[in-house]
Amino acid sequence: MFHPLIFDNIKVVLEGAVYDRDFDGTILITGRTDSMDLATYHRLYQIDFRLAGEKRDEEEVYAQMQLCTSLPDIAGELLEKPLTDPIGCTICIHFFLTVAEVEQETEAIARLLNEIWGNRPYITQTIKARLKEYQHKWPPERFENQITLDFHRKIDEGNIEDLRGLVEHTIASLEQLQQRENRR
Repeated sequence: MFHPLIFDNIKVVLEGAVYDRDFDGTILITGRTDSMDLATYHRLYQIDFRLAGEKRDEEEVYAQMQLCTSLPDIAGELLEKPLTDPIGCTICIHFFLTVAEVEQETEAIARLLNEIWGNRPYITQTIKARLKEYQHKWPPERFENQITLDFHRKIDEGNIEDLRGLVEHTIASLEQLQQRENRR
């Protein structure tokens, strides 16, 4: 009989927790990816969502939850011989928004997220600017900011109970980031 991988079990629970919040009208799921890179035998599941009721525009903040696993974890689990310690998956959460005052706003965002998450995940922010063809005004008025929360550890079925809390913290972060964006 087929035995699902740790990745599959966590994916089902994570997806269910996010869809429950979509069904209750709190969020709106805007994208989903479930892929396997056959060159590296890497699996990725990601689900994108925003707050329900928010208009879609440049001021929109959205979240993306990513679950990943790789060949050593999959092989170790299937062969019942750990090739990596521990065997499991990684989860990262991304938020996407725009900023105008890069230094001030990125510091405020880091403080806000550290309050919500209790200084647990490692937070990085990637700033980029989009220059449209024939419009090379520098500096641009707004910069795109991708905020990444990385927990720097693997999870397994023992962490399944934590997934609903992870989704709730992600939604709370999304609400705070959207409120911040709306105040501007």
